[in-house]
Formats: sequence, C-alpha cells, structure tokens
Amino acid sequence: MGKIVLLGDRYTVSLFKTMGAEGKTVEDPFILEKEIDSIKKRDDVDLVLITRDIYEPVREKIDSIVSTLTKPLITVIPSPFSESKPIDVKKMVLKALGFG
Repeated sequence: MGKIVLLGDRYTVSLFKTMGAEGKTVEDPFILEKEIDSIKKRDDVDLVLITRDIYEPVREKIDSIVSTLTKPLITVIPSPFSESKPIDVKKMVLKALGFG
C-alpha cells in the first residue's frame, strides 16, 4: 500500500504524523506547487492531502495540476483554520479508480 502525505499547517501535520502519515508543514501557499512536483516524482505515494487554508490562495494553479494527474490522488481537507465543507466520498473514490 502506498503512503499518504499531508501538506498543511503544523498542527494538522503533527496530527497526521501521529497516525503514521508523512507530513510537511507549508506556511507559504505559493510554494505548494513545488512541493507537489517533488511528491509526484515518488512512486511510493498514493494520496496527497492538502489543507484548505494553503490550497485556497493558489486554487486555480493546483486544480490545473490535479486535473492532469492519475497518481497520486490529491485532495483537499479542512484544517482547524478553515471552514469545512462536506466531502463527496463517492466522487473521490471514483476519481481514484479512474472514472472521474
């Protein structure tokens, strides 16, 4: 099974690290594209989680990257500093299977 990598604030990264995921604290949203590029090159990563607070400022740029990737699956999750919205799990699973 592949690894899960979280890119986000230090609180959320610490939480996910205690659950066994990799994590990298990203304080500047404008380096998010560089971080994703380095993770894309790894064969051992299947899922990248990005906290909403660092995703929102660079949404258009990240969406264009995500739309061209088949692996790893990249998804946005809420953080303590962002407003949460319901996650469409069915859509996320279908995308991971190549149907979305």
